[in-house]
Amino acid sequence: MKPHPPTALLLLVLLPLTLCAQPSANRPSKARICVTEWGSYYASTPEDFQKRFACYKELGVDTIRVETGWLNHPNMVSELKKSNFRLKMILYVLGIQKEYSNAHPTERMMDEHGVADWHLGPWNPAFEETTLRTARAEMEMLKTSGLAGRVKEVVADLGPAGEGIYPANWTVNDRKGEEAYWCYSPAAQVSFRSAMKAKYTNIGSANTAWALSGDRSFASWDTVSIPQPRTAWARGPFWNDMLIWYRDSKRKIMLQRIDQTQSLAKEYLGCDVKCIVYLPGDAYSQADWDVAVKEASGPAAIRLMMDNDWLMATAIAKGCTLQYTGVENADAVRDMVRKLKRAGSNAHADMWGENAGQEESGRNPCRLSEVITCFGLRGIDYTWSNWLFEKNGVTPSPTYARFAHAAKMINSFHATGRRLPALPPAEAVFQTTADVWRLNCVESTRIMSRFPDTLKSGDPEIAVVEGGQIQRILLKFPIEALPKGAKIRSAKLLMHRYLSHADDVGPLPLGIYRMTSSWTAINANWLEALPGIPWEHPGADAVDAAGTQFARGAKQSPWAVTAAPAFKAKGDAVEWDVTNLLRKFASGPDYGLMIAINRPGTGNKSFAGCAHPDPKMRPTLEVKLYLEKRQR
Repeated sequence: MKPHPPTALLLLVLLPLTLCAQPSANRPSKARICVTEWGSYYASTPEDFQKRFACYKELGVDTIRVETGWLNHPNMVSELKKSNFRLKMILYVLGIQKEYSNAHPTERMMDEHGVADWHLGPWNPAFEETTLRTARAEMEMLKTSGLAGRVKEVVADLGPAGEGIYPANWTVNDRKGEEAYWCYSPAAQVSFRSAMKAKYTNIGSANTAWALSGDRSFASWDTVSIPQPRTAWARGPFWNDMLIWYRDSKRKIMLQRIDQTQSLAKEYLGCDVKCIVYLPGDAYSQADWDVAVKEASGPAAIRLMMDNDWLMATAIAKGCTLQYTGVENADAVRDMVRKLKRAGSNAHADMWGENAGQEESGRNPCRLSEVITCFGLRGIDYTWSNWLFEKNGVTPSPTYARFAHAAKMINSFHATGRRLPALPPAEAVFQTTADVWRLNCVESTRIMSRFPDTLKSGDPEIAVVEGGQIQRILLKFPIEALPKGAKIRSAKLLMHRYLSHADDVGPLPLGIYRMTSSWTAINANWLEALPGIPWEHPGADAVDAAGTQFARGAKQSPWAVTAAPAFKAKGDAVEWDVTNLLRKFASGPDYGLMIAINRPGTGNKSFAGCAHPDPKMRPTLEVKLYLEKRQR
């Protein structure tokens, strides 16, 4: 029998559990700004800690997350004691220690390539005893340090990097290529045989269930083993049984780790200290599971067993706090929040949003805060703190100012309900001469008829498409930042080409239309303008210069139109004269603009959006104003 699809699992398991495990009154409700201290900073001088901590206070940081080994650095312990930061501690216990390796040299997790991992896994003997001993030793060190009272949350170590997954390539010496299955050690094979024997009792029943006969059937339980992925005979029922066992093996040790962490937190730190459960950056779907069964293989989310729905249900049932480790992924955050709300849980309001520890995510903290505020999460856990500083670890980097705005976005949202633009004001509006202003795009996305529920605001590419599907571009600019009462002399929209596609023919007329309802780029898709609020007309509400609702194929009078040529080179500019549209915005509501192909037929024009890493490629408005005459 296949497992329930993730959504069904959440509704079946989470709803009855939340009735007996409502959020504690002691659970923090205040928005929090947390940074994860980069490991290389642990050995800093006292002076550097003082400078960096002063920067954190200036940024509004109130929580610092610390990882393994931090208690071994006297300067760090001493300076943290002088500060008033709350601490979030990862209780790492799954790294295999030398004495364990000596006692159990062949009991590491092993993948199909014969590579051994350095984490304790589901089939290690004395798993619970070993992790408990390691955790107690760290808690005793914490108690001795004098910082136990500062620790307000403890992260349960559920797998590589603390996440509830099997080892990933990036946790195994940054290995490249396909993710692995980690069930090929002798201990894992023994466990699998035992589980199958318990399920089918005799080998004949197992062969029948797996549709194996003749030479391919197993002669005895001793001959049963998990073959290499994509082995033809293993496709179907056998692989489904293997996946259920593989999943449940991981679930068993995660339950042990959560219970153990909660018990130790209560014993050493008090009843109010919360256990945090990480949700991996991706999650498998029923479709992923079906593909894996069919192919005796599967995508990365299955191989790593990213079991997020079960993790959410389990964490909430046990009174844990959630932390999502890929918060730049708006689609995933939206889907989690939807599931929680449908199940009657408000756990997202206490959920931390953490970014993937990669430079692309770390250099764009405003994007992270945009997702957090859009979906009502508790706050940010920013990974890593080194993005905020230059190489010396104390001089603020250009990202520092962006993080200050990101923190302001979160605090403003929780204090007033107001969502600030993700682009800091200093990067949004520039007065280039006495009468010329440049406005950078503050929101951009594309909406797609073929993928009507998909969110694309985080993509560097935006596009207009007609043909097998329809795509339209939505843009917003900070027009309210222009001087009050100023009269617009001219206005020019400038966009830059991004990619060339097969149906990029030219010239192709692209029309500008005025949006007529409120929307946000991070929420907008083909069907919805805001969470739970649909467009009046699917595909966005926009009108032409005559006030006629935009309709595909209808004769329209765009506010501006430009014949965009075929792609020649990345960065090539395309311009529209939008003077009349901006004058309209100045006298009425400004909901932004839409770009669509302005004739029947097929075509595809790709541009760089707000999320493009090069600011020079992003959409801009150049506005010329009439200068006021000086009074004599």
